Amino acid sequence: MKFLDKMILCIFSVLILFMADFYKEMAVTDTMTGVYNRSAFEEWEHETSDYEGYSIATFDLNNLKWCNDNLGHAAGDAYIQASVRIIKEIFGRHGKCYRIGGDEFCTVINQRSKKFDIERHVKQLRELEKYAEEELGIKGLNVQIACGYAEYDIKTDNNFEDTRSRADKRMYESKRILKRE
Repeated sequence: MKFLDKMILCIFSVLILFMADFYKEMAVTDTMTGVYNRSAFEEWEHETSDYEGYSIATFDLNNLKWCNDNLGHAAGDAYIQASVRIIKEIFGRHGKCYRIGGDEFCTVINQRSKKFDIERHVKQLRELEKYAEEELGIKGLNVQIACGYAEYDIKTDNNFEDTRSRADKRMYESKRILKRE
């Protein structure tokens, strides 16, 4: 094999590896928000055997349907993107953020080294919601991100889905409270 043939083969091999990584990342990333998607979350659940020390914060966007119906889907998309920026800013430094449904998100938090202060983080979430309304420039939108939180409990949780279910229940309680405000 000639030198030039070896170089071409080498470059082609590197290109294939790069493309494989690129497509793998695309397969696990939500294109609208840039966070991991539901497939990535399910892959993490499947690959993780010990959930001890993990917790989850779940999120749901209030008023998105109203936004879509009254202001259009472009405004709804902007609402989703602004909300994800808030979630990533506050929770993303503590774990991976995932879009697990249309307007449902979660962050898996590894708190083995440090206890997670959910109350402080929810307070930050409420503060940044106000700025999101200004950023979007949509009067009357009332950006609200309902949040629930649960820590994996080896005594009660058979798997991480049980933990997420408990966080979801708390998130829906938060959603109801926010709707009354």
